[in-house]
Amino acid sequence: MSNATHFHRAASVLLGLQIALASVLLTATPALAAGNTDNSPYDFYFSGTYATQGEKWRRKYTDSVCFLRIDDLDMNRVNFYIDGSTSYDGHATNRTRGGVATAYYKGYFVIHNYVHENGESWARLTAMSPDGSGYVYGAWSPDSNEPWHTSLN
Repeated sequence: MSNATHFHRAASVLLGLQIALASVLLTATPALAAGNTDNSPYDFYFSGTYATQGEKWRRKYTDSVCFLRIDDLDMNRVNFYIDGSTSYDGHATNRTRGGVATAYYKGYFVIHNYVHENGESWARLTAMSPDGSGYVYGAWSPDSNEPWHTSLN
């Protein structure tokens, strides 16, 4: 066999291995959420202990976590919830994993929830002040393609 034939065979084997490796890597890599990842601002001002406020409903398209950015927090802590509903004006059900997601400081976070898994396509961010008056504001999105942020729950 000539050197050209050996080279051609080796190149074919190498190409086959590269294709096989690429197909394994592409199937093993989880897809990121392609849902409603646009961040909307929120601002909650609480006038006492256990005061609750919620954002307007937004569509949720995937089983992903919700993204939460806290720009300022003037309280010891704040409890966040992700409510789910089957319609924009439907009944709200708390779908937060573990029932609550508590934040103590500013930053970038995710909130695990079961909105989409329960067949609901609408999500809402709600917050409650467990320790009295104060405020919190930032941005959130129902679906997140940034799952590496700190989880609040």
